[in-house]
Amino acid sequence: MTGYVKADEIKLVYSGENYFEILEELIENSKETLHLQTYIFESDSTGKRIIQSLKRAVARKVTVYLLADAFGSYPFSASARKELLHAGVFFRLFSPLFSSESVFFGRRLHHKIAVADKNTALIGGINIADKYHLNTSELHWLDYAVLLKGPCCEYVHLLCEQFYSKQKSNRLKYLEKELSQSNSSEIKNHFRFRRNDWIKGKNEIHKSYTEALIKAEKSITLVASYFLPGRSFRKLLADAAKRGIEINIILAGKSDLGSIRTAENYLHRFYLKNGIKIFEWTTSVMHGKAILVDGKWATIGSYNLNYLSHYISIELNTDIVDPDVLAEFSTHLNHILIHDCKAITIQKENENGFEKINQWIAYNFFKLIRAFMMLSKNYKKRKPHFFAKK
Repeated sequence: MTGYVKADEIKLVYSGENYFEILEELIENSKETLHLQTYIFESDSTGKRIIQSLKRAVARKVTVYLLADAFGSYPFSASARKELLHAGVFFRLFSPLFSSESVFFGRRLHHKIAVADKNTALIGGINIADKYHLNTSELHWLDYAVLLKGPCCEYVHLLCEQFYSKQKSNRLKYLEKELSQSNSSEIKNHFRFRRNDWIKGKNEIHKSYTEALIKAEKSITLVASYFLPGRSFRKLLADAAKRGIEINIILAGKSDLGSIRTAENYLHRFYLKNGIKIFEWTTSVMHGKAILVDGKWATIGSYNLNYLSHYISIELNTDIVDPDVLAEFSTHLNHILIHDCKAITIQKENENGFEKINQWIAYNFFKLIRAFMMLSKNYKKRKPHFFAKK
């Protein structure tokens, strides 16, 4: 989708009780059809709570579809599967081993979507699990989503329908063209859906990011979990900093994947050397993926700035130009930068030699994995010139 379209309502949603209250309300208010698609669906208290809500929807004669990624949700509880199917929920796992979907090695369903009655949609990076929801030993994981209301949500319904049924949707292609042609000078409640599914030729989210860096005039704030950008993207950041743009990158001070965090640390010197400020969110695990540019444009969703999201996973983001939503997001980011993040500086005399070696090994390990995956003809065939020297 290239053109921005109007929603009846756009709302910024935060991980924690805020997200799950809205998700349950969406499910409870559904009347005809409901799609829920997610990378992780855990059978913990949050997962059980959502299952009960889905069962109540089926009891009201709502047609309910649940699609969870086979790898991200592994092992999916056998009792939960039985409970869902017995209640009448249409449920399956995306790309289990030896399925027709697994023919594309490593391709995963990474988007997180809920859409009810083609009129209300929740899109972001938040999975179904206690760690995104409940206050336990520490604050829930930091992440975001966007709530949309209006006929525009039919697009999300058709997208979910296509993935669940494993069939192409001519109506989705038609609607995508139709929406892309609807340009407006208004910005209130305006947005666009952006997809990444490299294997199927979709590269929209990454284009949104790169275009935003090129067009930025004053400021860029990145919320970036699992942040391992390629050389071309790092060059765009450095070029923006040279133009005098203030760049703040919020990284994970705590991560569920320690090896990626170690690899991320290897790039700290590059950012600091180029005048890019880096911060670490230390209150809990940071899982967010978003960017705010000049306070006038943002994208929020499931897409991480690394090779997995770019080349392997199925992702969905929402690009936003609504001034009220952006003002709220800007206030939130400024608040956490001041109160919940630690600024990172590197002083050579205090650097640990062993730690530097460890970071180099971790970074090059992930670089090697990316190079191995790119040997596949499916990826080489679609490799655009922008990444030719990556």
